[in-house]
Amino acid sequence: MKTRIMIALMLAGTTLPGMSEVIRSVDKDGNVTFSDQPVPGSISATPVTIDAYKPSPREASESEQQAQETIQRADQLQRQVDAKEADKAARINAAQVNLDSATAHLQEVQVVREGDRQALAGGGTKLRPQYLQRVQEAEQQVIKAQEQLDAARMAR
Repeated sequence: MKTRIMIALMLAGTTLPGMSEVIRSVDKDGNVTFSDQPVPGSISATPVTIDAYKPSPREASESEQQAQETIQRADQLQRQVDAKEADKAARINAAQVNLDSATAHLQEVQVVREGDRQALAGGGTKLRPQYLQRVQEAEQQVIKAQEQLDAARMAR
């Protein structure tokens, strides 16, 4: 948006006719200085009018049309950038939701339930292979979800 305003002002400035007034100051040694205010200590200060270039109506119209086209191109590029940023944000959000879900699932499957342990002949128990496989699969889902989130954050 800032770029659009800057371009419009620059192009508008090239089409504005006008006159400028400066002060011609001469010091005691005869040195001439042109400025917007009289130079302190000068022996004479005279206003001087400088005619600025005045474009023809056709040139002004062409310049205005070019400015409008430039503004339209800048707006289109900004919309493309905004769309890409919104798409990236949506992908990051979806990946974060997926990671949160996978993490919650892992915490859920890590809870040892009835039937997850088997008795040993010498006494005691051990976790059944089905439990270990269930936890391992859930851990892999978390790893994959984290990789997807990292990839979404790194995408341009």
